[in-house]
Amino acid sequence: MILYSHRWLARCRLRLLALSTVLLCAFSWMIYTAYDDGLFLRSSAPPAELASPPSRDVPLAIVLGKTRRESVGWVYKMLPDWIPFIYTVDNEPGFGLHVPANIGREAMVYLTFIIDHYDSLPDITAFLHSTHYQWHNEDVGYYNSAVLRKLRIDTVKARGYVNLRCKVEPGCPSSVHPHNPTEIDVRKNDVRAQFRDIYVELFNVSSVVDVPQVIGGMCCAQFAVSKERILERPLEDYVRMRRWMLGQGQELGGPGLSNFDVGWVFEKIWHVVFGEEAVL
Repeated sequence: MILYSHRWLARCRLRLLALSTVLLCAFSWMIYTAYDDGLFLRSSAPPAELASPPSRDVPLAIVLGKTRRESVGWVYKMLPDWIPFIYTVDNEPGFGLHVPANIGREAMVYLTFIIDHYDSLPDITAFLHSTHYQWHNEDVGYYNSAVLRKLRIDTVKARGYVNLRCKVEPGCPSSVHPHNPTEIDVRKNDVRAQFRDIYVELFNVSSVVDVPQVIGGMCCAQFAVSKERILERPLEDYVRMRRWMLGQGQELGGPGLSNFDVGWVFEKIWHVVFGEEAVL
């Protein structure tokens, strides 16, 4: 009986030791990840010379927007290969790049950068979310820095537009049917039920007949674009798209779509904005 008790205690100790080791490793990984993301930095404001950097003759640029609660310390580790253009969406001190209104999530930042730098665009621009870890980067390790390090710049130059997600789902082969919203979407006046008319306004097409039957492209609003591809569309197109966006924003008292829905619309059409077919 005493022998069994000793064996039982020994097994318990081993299990506790194993559990403690696992928990310690997990905690250490959380600390490492937090530091790697810059979460423990007092401020992720850039050095003065990077608060509003020049864009002309820049080979590779990163464009992203951030709130005061988000740290972007990771992006400075991409220097000197990638020059960061960081927009504060809520007027955080230390940042020189601002948006006219915090509407449409990353879409407002992306369009504002293009409008502000249309005549002096970098050769290649990567449009990204602010958070280093992104669930939709699972093919290359979840971190935006890993995506950029593995990005084939020659491919971006050759193709003009490259979505930074490798997997085609969600979003392909189709994600929006502008002419055939569901009955539920119509009844709830969901953004999907309004998509056809929104497309007409954003792209300034003459008739709903010109709206694609199906739109499909990889999620999730992270992509790289060449200067030449951006310039294929006139500046006024980008201005018109942002003007439409500024007319939305229910959270800010606007009559139109919510902040989330505005961002969702652009997530579905970025590839079309940059000259790709409606279905990738």
